[in-house]
Amino acid sequence: MPKRYAAEFRQGVLALHRSGRSVAALSEESGVSQAAIYKWIKQDEVDRGESPGISSVESSELKAARRRIRQLEEELEITRKASGIFERQKLAPKASTR
Repeated sequence: MPKRYAAEFRQGVLALHRSGRSVAALSEESGVSQAAIYKWIKQDEVDRGESPGISSVESSELKAARRRIRQLEEELEITRKASGIFERQKLAPKASTR
C-alpha cells in the first residue's frame, strides 16, 4: 500500500518545484521518492489545465459515482433474489372480508 501524504505537504513540494527546485533535491529533503514527486507534478499540470487528463476533482467524483453504482447494483440483486423467493411461494391473495 503506497504511503499517503497530506495535501498540504504535496502542495508545498509542488510549490518548491515551481520555484525552480529540482526533483532530486526535493526528494532528498522531503524523503519522498522521485517517482512520487513526478507523479504529483503531472497531476498538478492536469489540475491546472496545462496537460490533458482527468483532474483530481473529476477523479474523486468518478470514484464516488462508481462506488454508488456498485452499491445500487448490490441492492438491486438483493431485491431480485427476494422477488424470486416470493414468486416461487405463490401465495394466495387475502380473502375478502365482505
